[in-house]
Amino acid sequence: MARPHRPILSRELIIATALDLIDRTGRFTLPELAQRLGVSVSSLYHHIEGRASIVEGIRGLLAATMTPPTEPDWQDAVVHWATSYRDSFAAHPAAIPLLVGQTVSDPSTLAQYDQLAKVLQDRAGLTGADLIVAITMLDTLCLGAALDLGAPSEVWAARDQDSALTRSLAGTSHEELSRTAFDRQLRLIVADLARHVRPA
Repeated sequence: MARPHRPILSRELIIATALDLIDRTGRFTLPELAQRLGVSVSSLYHHIEGRASIVEGIRGLLAATMTPPTEPDWQDAVVHWATSYRDSFAAHPAAIPLLVGQTVSDPSTLAQYDQLAKVLQDRAGLTGADLIVAITMLDTLCLGAALDLGAPSEVWAARDQDSALTRSLAGTSHEELSRTAFDRQLRLIVADLARHVRPA
């Protein structure tokens, strides 16, 4: 029996192809996706519910590359989780606007957040508003840092050699600056959370 000329259509292939389109062009539509896969748009609906489900599938694909917060020390767990979050999303910065534009419903992503919530609740004693604020602080930091890593290598076109900005940029790379800024902000957030820890 002859082998098919193209990979068999599946949900996983649709999601991976959509992410590749986003990486290349910053966007995707169902007609573009169908054309790329060599199928009709109606064929996509045999495997996905629509555009939103593809975006959630992409979210799940990125969440699968993140490190769960499993370290015994809650501060180490938060730092490692947040760093892996930043790195996973920084690999696909063009996908971030799509992901933040809709409600999180992917089960694997929700499981990641729930693990983080349990760490903050069970080991740091954070509850209620303190817990949600902590997760929101980490979420916005990681997403912003992921976008920043995808920024042009020259962020500021500072040409005045006598300006404080130009002098401070000398001998630095944007990636180095971005990673250093993230590490410092993450330490500040963890230190702030530590001030709200409730004794066991």
